[in-house]
Amino acid sequence: MTRTFVILPYNAWILHRILNILIFLSALFLWYLIISNQEALHWYFVDRYPPRHTAEVSAGAGKLPGPQQKDVFRGIVEEVTIVHVEQKKEPTVKPNKVQPVRSTEFPILQPEPEDVFDRFKERNTVIKDVCEFEESPDFKQSNMYYIPDIRATWLPLFGASSASWKKFFIDQYYNSKGRKMVGDHYNLAKLSKFLLQYKKAKKKETGKKTRKFMKEPDDSLRFTIIRHPLTRLIAHFKKPQLDRGELSALKDQWVRPSIILGRNDPSWTDEQKAKFEGELDEWIDEKLTPEQSPDNPLLSPPTFPEFVRFIVDADAKGDDRAYNVHWRPISEWLDICQNNIDIIVKMENMKSEIPVLLEQLHLTNYEGYFLENADGAEDLGDFMGKLSRQDQERINNFYEMDYSYFGYKPVFVD
Repeated sequence: MTRTFVILPYNAWILHRILNILIFLSALFLWYLIISNQEALHWYFVDRYPPRHTAEVSAGAGKLPGPQQKDVFRGIVEEVTIVHVEQKKEPTVKPNKVQPVRSTEFPILQPEPEDVFDRFKERNTVIKDVCEFEESPDFKQSNMYYIPDIRATWLPLFGASSASWKKFFIDQYYNSKGRKMVGDHYNLAKLSKFLLQYKKAKKKETGKKTRKFMKEPDDSLRFTIIRHPLTRLIAHFKKPQLDRGELSALKDQWVRPSIILGRNDPSWTDEQKAKFEGELDEWIDEKLTPEQSPDNPLLSPPTFPEFVRFIVDADAKGDDRAYNVHWRPISEWLDICQNNIDIIVKMENMKSEIPVLLEQLHLTNYEGYFLENADGAEDLGDFMGKLSRQDQERINNFYEMDYSYFGYKPVFVD
């Protein structure tokens, strides 16, 4: 048997080697792009319903900015740095036990200091105490965006002024570079280059590990805006009541399952159930307005009691659909015991607190972006009054930890 060898001319051999090198470099570059953006890809395409029941307990304290900053709050924050002492006696009574609001009694906030800086400081102190009592639960959430120009890290809480901040950052760092928007849709993915990623934690002199993030310097000021969890829930519920596009967009997340859970008749046969669900799908997909169908009174947007019942039932079953990012408990979504947020602004106090935050971020010329939001408290009594006593208790229990961490009050309407 004879073997045939192909001998390339010298020039062809050189070109062949160059081609192989280019292919290798291209593959290497593609691998780098995938690795560098894996956190963003994971969040936008996979992690829409982050698991809640698999949370682990960690004693990691996290980090706060160092004292080298000249800004007022960057110095104050150092005073409330969480320090773990092994011999410290654990509290025997849960801190910050809140009293519920009954009837339409307001305010829905626990009393806080008049001075804004004292208010920020006290919130961090309360969070520290509750985290200590709860053994610092870790929900492994890191939805954080470091903006180099202002040396700050933003933690968006959906339904709490996040749209205003998202729009502002996109206008400043995306549109300003000549990129064109698609319609009026401001997608958070446009800020993916600022999304922080984990890196291996390092031990400090105390022997404790602290959470670190790639590209976030030690002097970054972490901030977020929060609101009462029930007003945040109501704000999200209103969307499909007013807009057919939202009705369709939220169909599988909670609109369809809420309606089916609330309106399925136990006496129906399997054929009748299938017929109703088929008509429901057609109505959601094709209806031009989110109003009730004139042909079938069962075809209409979900009611608030149906929405709440869907959440609490899913929570009881450990169904991750209960923990949608738009209403998941604040303390879990922000991973409050691990991410050590420096400034927490409450939407209920926007007029007094936003100017102070903007001063720390050196953005005092942009107040108009952020002071247009309402806290929604005026609707709270009406919506909670539509719930049965049992459902009021169940949804307040769902947000029990938020009340402890952030000084909000449960709401019951008689």
